[in-house]
Amino acid sequence: MKMKKRIVVLLMALVLAVGLTGCKDTLKSIVHKAAGTSDEVQEEDTTRWADQTSDPLIIQGIADPSAKFATATADGCLYAVFNGIWSRQTSYFTVPSGTLSIMGCGTAEGTQRFKVAVWKKVDGGAEYVADSTYYICTDGTNYRCTISGLDPAAQYRVTISYDSSKYYLYGLLKVEGIG
Repeated sequence: MKMKKRIVVLLMALVLAVGLTGCKDTLKSIVHKAAGTSDEVQEEDTTRWADQTSDPLIIQGIADPSAKFATATADGCLYAVFNGIWSRQTSYFTVPSGTLSIMGCGTAEGTQRFKVAVWKKVDGGAEYVADSTYYICTDGTNYRCTISGLDPAAQYRVTISYDSSKYYLYGLLKVEGIG
């Protein structure tokens, strides 16, 4: 009986430790192995990653590239630089073609990704545009994603966010297709 209690306590401590580190897949595998069941059914990962690109990311119209957060528009593009942020949002803009192309790169400590998402201006605030969140690796490489099906008559903004309360995000963003 004491041996069973020790095993249960050990398993609970292991589950808690793995859960606190965010290792969901490892936790699931350990639980399945302990229970003697199969680990074949996997939860679907719906994270959408931006594609790596070799296109150069050149920022225009921003006088101080070391600013905490600065934006500028030129030639149908919105440019942004961010230094030491967790989250920021751009001003509103239109998308005459209904399609945005977002190119970004970043570096960070801690979490190895940041996300960009599009929000539509509505009466009384903003509404998230479904399926518009893309994750960008913080390895200093350029990444690109495309968001289609936007209303040319509506106004939108882009939100840049980094899921960390301890570390900061540094990077650049170019949003093509704005009016």
